[in-house]
Amino acid sequence: MRSDPQSSTRGLARLIEQVGKAAYNLGFTPGLNPAQWAALRYFDEASVERRTVTGFAQFQGTTKGTASQTVAALVRKGRLKRVGDKVDRRVHRLVLTEASEALLKSDPLQQLSRALETLSQKERWALAINMEKVLRQLIDI
Repeated sequence: MRSDPQSSTRGLARLIEQVGKAAYNLGFTPGLNPAQWAALRYFDEASVERRTVTGFAQFQGTTKGTASQTVAALVRKGRLKRVGDKVDRRVHRLVLTEASEALLKSDPLQQLSRALETLSQKERWALAINMEKVLRQLIDI
């Protein structure tokens, strides 16, 4: 392997790509795919006001149609339920069912969390700061 700067950054980019693929592949579980896991995580953590298809689409950086398909599949599977907003009847909030709350306790992303726990607190902090910098560059392009 070459040791010039371009080669080392390209190798690092490939390594990050492989970590991303491995993390994504953890989401293929019986009954759910990675997009559905991402939706469950989102609706578990989002503020009440953001628990909409539009909020999920914005968070994922995808179209409302794509987000709507994911949400519709989770509603059909009994993983999410639509609740009408008490103030604005046009708005439907999405909430996790009890089954989904239980399912999130065995979220496959926990495997990645355990792998990250092998790093020291200082290493995790440095990784987080630098990954955020890289992500911001990709988003701003």
